[in-house]
Amino acid sequence: MDEKLVPAHVHFTKWFIRIRWMAIGILITATYVVKYILDVSIKDRSIFILSAILLFLNILHMLILHEIKNSGGTRVIQKIKGEIHFQIITDLIILTLILHYSGGIENPIIIFYFFHMIIASSIFSNLQSYVYAIFTMLLAASLAILECYSIIPHYPLEGFVSHDLYKNLFYVFGTGIIFTCTSVLIVFLSHMIIFRSIKTEETYVRTNFELENKDKMKNEYVLRVTHDIKGHVAAILSCIDVIRSKVAGPLTVTQEEFANRAYERTELLSGFIKNLLNLTRKRLNHDSEFEEFNLKEVINKVVSSVHILLKDKSIDFNAYVDKSIPQITGNPYTIEELYSNLLLNAIKYTPQGGKIELIVKNQTDHIVSQVSDSGIGIPEDEISKVFDEFYRAANVPKDIKSGSGLGLSIAKQIIESHNGKIWVNSELGVWTKVTFILPKDPVIKS
Repeated sequence: MDEKLVPAHVHFTKWFIRIRWMAIGILITATYVVKYILDVSIKDRSIFILSAILLFLNILHMLILHEIKNSGGTRVIQKIKGEIHFQIITDLIILTLILHYSGGIENPIIIFYFFHMIIASSIFSNLQSYVYAIFTMLLAASLAILECYSIIPHYPLEGFVSHDLYKNLFYVFGTGIIFTCTSVLIVFLSHMIIFRSIKTEETYVRTNFELENKDKMKNEYVLRVTHDIKGHVAAILSCIDVIRSKVAGPLTVTQEEFANRAYERTELLSGFIKNLLNLTRKRLNHDSEFEEFNLKEVINKVVSSVHILLKDKSIDFNAYVDKSIPQITGNPYTIEELYSNLLLNAIKYTPQGGKIELIVKNQTDHIVSQVSDSGIGIPEDEISKVFDEFYRAANVPKDIKSGSGLGLSIAKQIIESHNGKIWVNSELGVWTKVTFILPKDPVIKS
């Protein structure tokens, strides 16, 4: 037995019982309104008695369901289905009696038979659903024929519809044929829709399972490759360190400068690989990628990594990071990538001797950051497109060949994964400012 099916059946049975409470209330109210306000002829006393019986049956259904839940065992689903059978059968009989005392087949509420057939079709097998359709048709046909041939009395809805329809054989049998065709069609369509829904759900589940497996394989591959790269980078770092320490021989000033640059960039690459390894391990272990971290340390690390590029272009760089910024919750690796992407973007499009400014302010429940530059700017009609993948503004000089057009797109994805916001302001040929908000404790959507 699939344990996951038990709660679903219990939930459905409870829902069925709740719907019946509503139906009882509506039945009593409608009977009173029809009889005493609309002055339509109706056997109200009989219907009130049937309402009381329905009330008693609903209490009985509740007690039976409670007993089944407490009994446990391996046949819980079968017992619950048996209880649903009991509910539907008693409901159909009560509905037939209500119809008998309120106009018979002349009463429009005869369509309520269809609701039970739809419910049966959504739970039971194809054969059982058609058995219910036949049972319903027999009840409706018995009521119509017995009243038509005066075997049982007919209680007309005087003041509402013509009260001699039940004696009109053409109407009785014509209605019966329509009722029969509708019943069969409802069962057929209900099963077809449910069958397709189940097949679609199975396809989604299977596809999702395959995607999860592929994602796991991808993560395992990244883990292995990154681990191998880490070893090679560590060896390169060690060799460069030997050169810059002058153990292998003296260096000229220029050689020493380039050796130091190579060491710093390789050290950053080593840090990036370490972060990628940690992130991949977390994903493989299904650990949360969010954790508490020191944002100021992350920003300082990013600023240090771009220092050489700023120096190469003689860019005047100012950074203001609010000292009161506390520990925040998020993915430190992607947040580092966020600040790095935006600063590298600013450096790329800021001319020699330009200016870049980074401002990070502490607010009540979020952090506000701004990266502004005195670069080439963005055309006003293109600002809305800057977050599109692979997008490059029309005014980007041809000599700037680096860049894939993914920097701002990735930045936006990182911000949105932290439930933050990001936007851009710019004046063509003068400046660009990227502003983004990071919640200190983002609520992660499952």
